[in-house]
Amino acid sequence: MRDVEWTEDELDRALDGLYREIETDQSGLPGVRANLVAAARTPGAVDLGGRRPVRRRVLAAAAVVLLVVAGVVAQTVVFAPGSASAQARETLTSAADIAARAQDPVVTAGRYRHVTTHAWWLKTVGAEDRSFSFLNENVVEVWIPADPTGEWLQRRRETGNRKWVEGTEAEARAAGAVIEEVPWPEQRAKGGAFSQNLPEHGGWQFPRPEFAAGLPTDPEQLYQRLRADSGGGGRALVYAADALRTGLLPAATRANLLRALAHLPGLDVTDDAADLDGRRGVALGVAEDGERQEIILDPATGEVIGERKVSDSMFAGVPKGTVTSYSSVTTAVVDALPGS
Repeated sequence: MRDVEWTEDELDRALDGLYREIETDQSGLPGVRANLVAAARTPGAVDLGGRRPVRRRVLAAAAVVLLVVAGVVAQTVVFAPGSASAQARETLTSAADIAARAQDPVVTAGRYRHVTTHAWWLKTVGAEDRSFSFLNENVVEVWIPADPTGEWLQRRRETGNRKWVEGTEAEARAAGAVIEEVPWPEQRAKGGAFSQNLPEHGGWQFPRPEFAAGLPTDPEQLYQRLRADSGGGGRALVYAADALRTGLLPAATRANLLRALAHLPGLDVTDDAADLDGRRGVALGVAEDGERQEIILDPATGEVIGERKVSDSMFAGVPKGTVTSYSSVTTAVVDALPGS
């Protein structure tokens, strides 16, 4: 039997859905964080792939990740204080105007919408009395039929490309750490229900037509709905990105959602940000708990083309502006499923 391993994405989504309406006491968080760090030192594997805010749950050593892109050792982002809020609103308004005029791709019967996520996620494996950390390259592909209530196909794989952060591959193997991921099984599911307990009418991660149709059309009211569902802050930005990158939202809804994000407190912008695969865009993000969660927009199309996490403060020797995870998203319409 395959052991269940949660990515950071999946874990945070599950946690976000638990007891959302209960006000919590934040005073115990330092102790919880210390316990999590200690637990990460025990044998086993922790895959930190995903897009939820880290909230400093990873090892200090894990925080020294410097993303390697096209041979460059590290990327840094300089934040311009003071003018970002107005800049973010201007960027979102412009992107929304473009998105509203866009023609939705036509997926005719028998064809599929193919969504590919290419990501570098942090993974920590434990052995004996130490742990080892590395950036792990992942590719996740989803094929969505013309009728989204039909059968979807999902494939996820690790490429085998790694960038070591703590220790080396030779040291990890010598210590008996398990580096390779057990192959992820191909998944097929009606209506994209790859996980249990999905909302009947969809949600931000899976915006079925009835979900999209039920969203407020007024941007401010839409933001309030997004805030209520996500909990606000960086999670609101991530929930919006989840919906936008599926390719399932009609153009008018995408435009309204971009305008809604203009109401997100603390939203900032970094111009001319490159995503993992070299496409250029504008990064908009919210900083909380010393880390910045960002989405990257293509200003020419208003589409979300990537996401990333950036250190927004010095932590365990990590300079402010260090990219700690990165992903890109591409969408296309294809004639058939692979192998057909």
